[in-house]
Amino acid sequence: MFPRTLVRGLMLWMISATWAHAGVWLQAGESVMEQGDFLLHPAVQFGLGLDDGTRYRLDFTGRRFGSFLETTTMLSRDELIKIFPWPELTARFGVTIMDAYTSYDPPGESKQDVHDVNIGLCLGIGYTIWSEERWRVNAEWNSQIYAAGFAFLFLTTARKSIFTLGAEVAL
Repeated sequence: MFPRTLVRGLMLWMISATWAHAGVWLQAGESVMEQGDFLLHPAVQFGLGLDDGTRYRLDFTGRRFGSFLETTTMLSRDELIKIFPWPELTARFGVTIMDAYTSYDPPGESKQDVHDVNIGLCLGIGYTIWSEERWRVNAEWNSQIYAAGFAFLFLTTARKSIFTLGAEVAL
């Protein structure tokens, strides 16, 4: 129930009246996600950005192998930081919520599944490869850092890195 309420609340906040004051950019891209095991998994990225530099992003990856299903969904809100003198190079920071889902469904036995919801920080660097009027093509590296459950008492963290090639269009 909590994840559903959280997602509904975030969606209402994202479509609030604050968007009437800024231009909206729609973003989509193909990604690879490095999930702490040094293996790159294919992923997709969707985002909504505002002209003031605020962006809401959804990253998703999933795979099935045998009786196992593994998915990772991240919802992020980040903002632009003006630290580079070149307009093509951008830096971003923000917060992110991750839902890591794993299930085991062996034949003839009951299904077992685990949702691990975590809140963390995201940092990113992007480069605009091509830009013309309402269109942009970007390459990005975004990194998310999460406290690893109760292990955060021992300063243990989990991380996710995402490399994206995406396109944006102004609405």
